[in-house]
Amino acid sequence: MINGRLITGCLILLLATAPVTAAPFHHHRLQVAQHDQAGNGGISLDEAVSRARQQNNGKVLSADTVNVNGRKVHQIKILTKDGRVKRTRIDAGNGRPQSRGR
Repeated sequence: MINGRLITGCLILLLATAPVTAAPFHHHRLQVAQHDQAGNGGISLDEAVSRARQQNNGKVLSADTVNVNGRKVHQIKILTKDGRVKRTRIDAGNGRPQSRGR
């Protein structure tokens, strides 16, 4: 019984003193998109995410770059402050928002 309390106490102490860090959102596709669009008039996934976050005032849930009809499109999912999930599509070539039409 004392051993159980001792172990529990040590675990609590260990967890309480361990540094808490949150790793930034890094994704291989994000890095590839940044390299693909840099310097050719396009917009990187990182920049598209920043714009979408500012415009929607929320938390980014996911971001990805896909090909749509031969064009690269950044798809970003954001959780708004009122709890809704908003999906944004931005043309990687010119930085303009795209309609949801398929």
